[in-house]
Amino acid sequence: LPRTAAIIEHFGGSPANQHSAEIEPTAVASIWYDVLNEIVIDSVLAPAKAYEGDLALDHLAHTQPGDLVVFDRNYIGYVWLASLLARQVEFVGRCSRASFPAVQAMFATEAPASRLVTLSVPRPQRRRVRQANLPQQITVRLIRLVLSTGEIEVLITSLLDETRYPTAEFGPLYFQRWGCETFYDRLKNRLLLENFTGTSVEAVKQDFYATIFICGLESLLTHQANQRLQAKSADNRYRQQVNHAVAFNAIKNHVIDLFYTQPDEALLLDELTQLFLTKPVTV
Repeated sequence: LPRTAAIIEHFGGSPANQHSAEIEPTAVASIWYDVLNEIVIDSVLAPAKAYEGDLALDHLAHTQPGDLVVFDRNYIGYVWLASLLARQVEFVGRCSRASFPAVQAMFATEAPASRLVTLSVPRPQRRRVRQANLPQQITVRLIRLVLSTGEIEVLITSLLDETRYPTAEFGPLYFQRWGCETFYDRLKNRLLLENFTGTSVEAVKQDFYATIFICGLESLLTHQANQRLQAKSADNRYRQQVNHAVAFNAIKNHVIDLFYTQPDEALLLDELTQLFLTKPVTV
């Protein structure tokens, strides 16, 4: 973030390096992202010391029963898993080797590909679990995947029925999480989020939420063009999709027409769709 006294006071940060007392102002962005529709459902720009697990819990207000949440190793914890189950939200997450003892056992060579286990709340978290009225025990399914490199991954899920949810489908399912990484890449590199237009707290927040908004707008406006490109390339080895650089440039040049004038909506959207169809990229 820009180095100003107001921003450091609001967001905090960390020493610029081990030899300097100067603070490098930083923030934590937490984004609840629909990877299939490429839409941000909820987002927050929090102080540097914010814990991403707590920020994720706040996002749960935007879930409904039957949703499926995919997350990486940083989020594995009893309170998080129990909170998802309490809201009847399904999940698939990747575990670290330092996770629950039952998870650690799944990294052994003789471990089964899939098993159901019951997890009990760890002693340090019992008080928090009671206060949140969460269950003291939860039943989850552990899935052991062997990657093409020989590396072992262990996934944890609430999808317990092995017949309805075959083990072989969890590798491709977990890979859907990669959409989160490409979204962050788009924010920081394509849209240059960190090139802030001002040096105040308000300017930083304004830039962050405006960028989140424009990404959602781009996904909505390019939906029809993407459908056309996918139908056109259905028989090809690789599918085509809208070029984000072309799309953002088109939206930038037409955003005033979209929101502040009264043109013929159908004509404007058709014009944008024709622009989105130019120079598509191959996936």
